[in-house]
Amino acid sequence: ALAGGLALAECAFAAARAPLAPTATGTAGPAVGEQQVVREVASLVPPADRGPPRGRRIARSALPEASLLLANTGPTPAVVSEAFNVITFLPQYLWLLMVFAPGWSVTRKIMEPLWPVLLFSLVHLFIVFTVASTNDDNLADFTELAKVFDPRVSLNLLNDFSPQASMMTLMKSPGFVSEEWSHVLAWDLFVGRWIYLDGLRRGIFTSHSVLFCNLIGPPGLLLHAATCLLTGKGLPGEESTAAGDASTQLEPA
Repeated sequence: ALAGGLALAECAFAAARAPLAPTATGTAGPAVGEQQVVREVASLVPPADRGPPRGRRIARSALPEASLLLANTGPTPAVVSEAFNVITFLPQYLWLLMVFAPGWSVTRKIMEPLWPVLLFSLVHLFIVFTVASTNDDNLADFTELAKVFDPRVSLNLLNDFSPQASMMTLMKSPGFVSEEWSHVLAWDLFVGRWIYLDGLRRGIFTSHSVLFCNLIGPPGLLLHAATCLLTGKGLPGEESTAAGDASTQLEPA
């Protein structure tokens, strides 16, 4: 569309500069070159936009195109931006403690309770509630989000990429970005804390796994699982399950 518009503009500019040829009455008229420019301009116009079916064009423009259901791109309230900063930067102090001082008594006192994760989960909930209550077009956002999880795509996973396109559309919304970012950070902290506590409980080095969990999420969990296997500790949860099964077998009938 952009290339076609540029071509039309160049043709129009050429037409404006075309010399006027004298006519039989002595007045200047369009030169032959200008007529050629007009024909070239007409050839650049798509047939669907050239023909007379004006009623069909009006009917088509009256129907909402799926691509027009964009997310709200307006700025978020200041409190959402402040909450965004809170959940982005404050958890980093907890990550530093778990990575660089995992055995420190202060780190254990802070991270063993669930309260830090619950606190930042509340920040996420605050962002979601505030964005939803101030968004003037929630229906469009939910419509676009529903396309991300369209169950029909599961029948054509290798060819239908519309969910990714819908997600990219939603990412144009500052409100949606704030919700998703706080969502990711809260869950990363939950998993990182779990890895840290599993390391304390079973004597496994976890600083590298916790660091990767903070940086890129799931690979940190995979790294912890690999560490557990390489050290002969077994995957998380297997030890407690095996102990439970053994105690059950030892109970008298």
